Amino acid sequence: MVLRGVSACPKTVGSSVRLMPDWIEKELLANFARASRAGRRAANTEPRAARVVYRAQKHALRIELTNGASITLPVRLIPSLKGARCEDIRAVEVLGRGGGLHWERLDVDLSVPGLVSSIFPGTAWLAELGRAGGRRTSAAKTAAARRSGRRGGRPRIR
Repeated sequence: MVLRGVSACPKTVGSSVRLMPDWIEKELLANFARASRAGRRAANTEPRAARVVYRAQKHALRIELTNGASITLPVRLIPSLKGARCEDIRAVEVLGRGGGLHWERLDVDLSVPGLVSSIFPGTAWLAELGRAGGRRTSAAKTAAARRSGRRGGRPRIR
């Protein structure tokens, strides 16, 4: 029996053998590449924690971001941490590349971009994201700007 689109030789992974259709393998590789690009883009535009320290006197978290900024956030503003003991809050860890904060004893995970956006709600935060995105250049963006310039620039609303 011949299966179309299935590799003739079985793929060995560790000590197990599996058959994977070629199109699935190509799709997985394409999705992985797309996810990797999205992760790199997010690392350049989203706030990431470099370090986090619990300040017991102020009962606040001081989050140092990878871009050099620091944010001090009162623990009372974080609903997941209300009622937690100081030693439990102090045991915070930075997840992965700084995208999250984790408290093992409390079984709590928080997103750093989510915390920052809760501090800077609305247009100020969105404007900063727009500025970061506006600084990115690409061949397609350059070509579109040139085409627009030849036609007289941005359309004016009258």
